Amino acid sequence: TQQEIADKLGVSRPSVSRLLQKARQSGVVEIKISYEGSFAKLEDALEKKFNLREAIITPTEESEALKHLLAEAAANYLVRTIKDEDIVGVSWGTTLVHIPEYIKNVSKNATFVPLVGGVGQTKLDIHSNAITINLARAFGGKGQLLHAPVVVDSVKVKQTLISDTNISQILELASKSNIAIIGIGSPSAQNSTIRQTGYYTDKELNALNNAKAVSDISWIFLDSEGNVCPIELNQRVIGISIDKLKAIPNVVGVAGGVEKQQAILAALRGGYINVLVTDEKTAEFLLSQQQNISCG
Repeated sequence: TQQEIADKLGVSRPSVSRLLQKARQSGVVEIKISYEGSFAKLEDALEKKFNLREAIITPTEESEALKHLLAEAAANYLVRTIKDEDIVGVSWGTTLVHIPEYIKNVSKNATFVPLVGGVGQTKLDIHSNAITINLARAFGGKGQLLHAPVVVDSVKVKQTLISDTNISQILELASKSNIAIIGIGSPSAQNSTIRQTGYYTDKELNALNNAKAVSDISWIFLDSEGNVCPIELNQRVIGISIDKLKAIPNVVGVAGGVEKQQAILAALRGGYINVLVTDEKTAEFLLSQQQNISCG
C-alpha cells in the first residue's frame, strides 16, 4: 500500500501519492498488478533473517512456469537497478536464460560481462556468453565475451588459459562488476543442469556426492553450510574467484522450486548473495531453517 511505502521511506502518504502520480504521468513507472497476493511480509522477513538488501518473491508454480516467473521478477529488478556505466556480471542457467525476454524498451549504457567461461558443445543457450549478449542487446548496452570453457581438464590447463591476455582482461573486468546476476544450482539432484551438461565424468560426480555438495553458484560447489567444497573441480573453473564474486556490491541470486531449496539456503548461509529472487514456498522453507552463520 501507499502507507507501507510511506512508512518504509519515512515520508507522508500524500507525498507518496503525488510522486507516484507524477511518475506515471511522465512514464517513469508503470503500475500493474502482477500477483493476486502480496508477499511483502515474507520479503521483509527474509531480508531481516539473511541480511539481504532485497528479497523478491513470486507465486510458486511448476518448474518451467516458475522459471519464467522468476526471470520476469529478476528482469523488473534489473531494469530499475541498472544504471548507465554499470558493469553487470552474468552467470548462467536455465532461469537466467529467460530474463532478456522480459526486458522491453530499455536503454542503459551498461556493460555486461560473463562471470564464467561459456564455450562448449551442449546447452549453448544457457551459457554465460549467450545470456550476456542477450542481456546487453535487451538493455541496449555493451556485451563482452569470455572465449574460454567454463571448466577444463586440470588446474594446469586453467592456469595456462587465464594467463592469456584476452581472457585475463575479461576476468579482470568481471571482477569489477558492481552488479552480478547468478543462478543457484542443486548438483545433488539427478535432473540438475550441471549433470545434464555432460561436462563431468561419473567419477567426478561421485566426488561431488562425497564432498556433500548441495549448491553451486557460477560452477563453484558449496556444502550445506555455504562453505566451498575442498575438491579439485572447484579449482578447474574458468571464472572469477568465489571471493571476488562475494566482493561484488550487489549479487542477485535467482532460483526457486523444491529441488533448489537446500541449494539456496547454502548460498545464503555463505553470504554469497544479497538480493534473492525466489518463490513463496521456498521463502517459507528458508524462514523455517536456522541461519547457522552470519550472512552478508
